[in-house]
Amino acid sequence: MITRVVWYWLQLRHNQWLPRKKLEQLQFKKLKTIVSHAYEKVPFYRRLYDEHGVRPDILRTLDDIRKFPVLSKELVRDVPLEDRTAAGVDVSRCTLRTTSGSTGIPVKILEDERSIDYLDAYHLRRLNVYGYRPWQKIIRLTTEPSGRESLGATGDARAGLMKRLRENRMKRLVVADNVNKHLETIMQERPKLIIASPSYFRVLAKTMRDRGISGVRPRVLVTWGEVLDEGTRAYISSSFGSEVYDGYGCTEAAPLGLAWECKERAGLHINMDVVLLEVLKNGEPVQPGERGEVYVTSLFRTATPMIRYRLGDIVTLSDEACPCGREMPLIKNIEGRLVDFLKMPDGRMISPYAVMSAVEGIAGIAKYQFIQESLDRIVVTVERGRDFDPNTITQLKSACNELFGRDLELTVKEVESFPLVRGRKFRPVESQIHMPQ
Repeated sequence: MITRVVWYWLQLRHNQWLPRKKLEQLQFKKLKTIVSHAYEKVPFYRRLYDEHGVRPDILRTLDDIRKFPVLSKELVRDVPLEDRTAAGVDVSRCTLRTTSGSTGIPVKILEDERSIDYLDAYHLRRLNVYGYRPWQKIIRLTTEPSGRESLGATGDARAGLMKRLRENRMKRLVVADNVNKHLETIMQERPKLIIASPSYFRVLAKTMRDRGISGVRPRVLVTWGEVLDEGTRAYISSSFGSEVYDGYGCTEAAPLGLAWECKERAGLHINMDVVLLEVLKNGEPVQPGERGEVYVTSLFRTATPMIRYRLGDIVTLSDEACPCGREMPLIKNIEGRLVDFLKMPDGRMISPYAVMSAVEGIAGIAKYQFIQESLDRIVVTVERGRDFDPNTITQLKSACNELFGRDLELTVKEVESFPLVRGRKFRPVESQIHMPQ
C-alpha cells in the first residue's frame, strides 16, 4: 500500500535526526513489541524461551536482551518455516526470501505486506540522501537467478512499492549473465543509480576500459554484499566518474538495512529504528575500536521474526560523531565474515580486510581470490590486468609473506578471468577449514 509506505517513510525520515537517547527509547519500544509478539505468536520462540526460562516481561532495558538465547544459522535452517511463522499470518500474501547459502546454510524467511512496506520506506530514506527520487531509473546487479524473489510462498503476494518501481524504473540484472549485455543496458537506460557488489563493479569497470567505453556516469554507485576496501572504492569511482556509497545488510534480518554510509562517509550508520545490532566479544558488548561479532534483531519483521541472530560478521565500532549530525552509531569498518578469516599455523587470525588492504595497490592485478585449503596452505588466484608483469607476482608474494609469515605453503595461479557463478557471491578471501562458530 503506497499510503503506508509514505507514512513509514515520513516516520523514518524524522527518526534519523533524533538524539541518541530518543533513538534508544524508540528502539527499546520496538524490541519489546517484537519479542512479545514472537513469544505469543510463534511456536518456535515460545518453546525456545520456555526452555531457557526467559519471558518478554524481563526486558527492562536494551541490555536485558542478552539474557535471551542466540540463534545460529544451523538452528534456524533446521526449524521448519511453518514453525517459525507467526500464527494468523496469511502466507499467500507474503514474500518468500531465501539467502544465497554462500556459507553453505541457506535460510528461508517470510516477509508480510507491512514489513515489505517498512523496508521499502527505509530504502527510500537512504537513497533520498544520495539525491535519488522514485521516478528516476535504477539498475541492480544481483547474484540471484531470475525469479528468485518470487512473490509469496504460494506465488500470489502483493509486490510492494519497490517491486513496482523495479518493473517500471528499476532493472534487475544477474551478474552471471553476459557483462557486455549489462553494459549495453546501462548505456541504453542511463540510470541515476547502480547497485552491485564491489567485485562486480570491478568487472564492469574493466570491461568498459577494455572496450574503450566512456561516458557511463550514473550519479551514484551503491555497493553491497562484500567488504569494500578503499582501493576498490577509488578504482570504481574513477572508472565511472560517480560517487560510491557502501551498505550493510542481510536477507535474514534486513536486506541492505543494517547500516549505511551517508554523504560524509565517516562510517556506516546503524539503523536503530530498523534493527537492534549487537557487537559482542565473549557475549559482552565491545568498546569502540575493538573488534566484535554481529548479532542482529529485526525490529519490523513479524511474519517470521529474527531475534538475536548470529551473523558471523566481524566489525569494529567507531566512537566518533558523524559530521552529518545523525546520532545513529557508526560502524568504523566491516572486516568480513568469521568464516572468511584466515587462521595461521601460529594461531593468528587474519581478517579478509587485512588481506585486501595488503594486495590493493599492486599494479597489474585486476582481480584476485585467496582460498585457504588447509591450515598450512593458501592458494591465490590472480586475474591479470593491463599493467601485469613478472614483478607483479614478486610483489604479491612479498606482501603475502609479510602478512602471513613463511610457515605455510603459498601457491599463486594466474588466470585471464574469473567465472561468475549464478546465485553465489564472489568472496575474495575464503577459508575451507573449520572455523569456530
